[in-house]
Amino acid sequence: MSAGPTACLTFDFDALSIWLGPFASPTPSALSRGEFGARVGLGRVLALLEREQIAATFYVPGHTVDSFPDHCREIVARGHEIGHHGYLHESPADLEPSEERRVLERGIESMERTLGTRPVGYRSPGWELSPASVDLLLEHGFEYDSSMMAQDFELYRCRQGDVPRTDGPYGFGHEVDLIEFPVSWSLDDYPQLEFAKGFAPGLSDYDKTLSMWKTDFDYMVEQVPQGVFGVTFHPQVIGRGGRMRILEGLIAHIKQTPSASFRRVIDVVREWRDAHPLAGAGS
Repeated sequence: MSAGPTACLTFDFDALSIWLGPFASPTPSALSRGEFGARVGLGRVLALLEREQIAATFYVPGHTVDSFPDHCREIVARGHEIGHHGYLHESPADLEPSEERRVLERGIESMERTLGTRPVGYRSPGWELSPASVDLLLEHGFEYDSSMMAQDFELYRCRQGDVPRTDGPYGFGHEVDLIEFPVSWSLDDYPQLEFAKGFAPGLSDYDKTLSMWKTDFDYMVEQVPQGVFGVTFHPQVIGRGGRMRILEGLIAHIKQTPSASFRRVIDVVREWRDAHPLAGAGS
């Protein structure tokens, strides 16, 4: 692994999908918030990443790929990773296995048709997985998931066969060759900054939000010096006005640690897998 701390800037480019899907708010006003992410927010984010010479990871629903194909091609052209994020931002936890499969395959088809690439990273909408999710991701050749929270600054392996008993001890399954890049609601711009009636109160002070994230990074540098700091942003959230100063400030703070590096999630995952072979693999 990297000799020093790693930062992975990740962006969920939901655009219209979150308003048409889970928020069920297909009004012109609500949809315009998603459109802002494509019309304004994404461009600001991409320009900043280019100025700072940072390669990032974008998780994109198939609906966004179909609706804003040129924007998604621009993400790829600039050297960023694109991962799967459902089709219409559907939570797998709300789907039957057959429907979850259909949504997963529809998102893959959108990327292959429009971008000429097949995603190897997956982030579930709403950070919810179903009991079938790990099996489906393995079947479709994904290398990693980014939806769970059993670690904060270290990668780990997903499991198959867990049994969540309520009348006895939890049944832990076996590890598989699907790597987990952990996430955290405390390292996500949406609950901090956005407002959506019934979903997210948001609208926190900018300085408070930046201070939280800087403190988390500093803790990792001190306690997990080779750790991976993953933050989740949304172009329709972080890209609005002065919120970009939070992203700029976080990047500047991380760069004050000379040994720190910014990397795409897939690059971190592949390095971690090479250093942590699956027990029993190849035997």
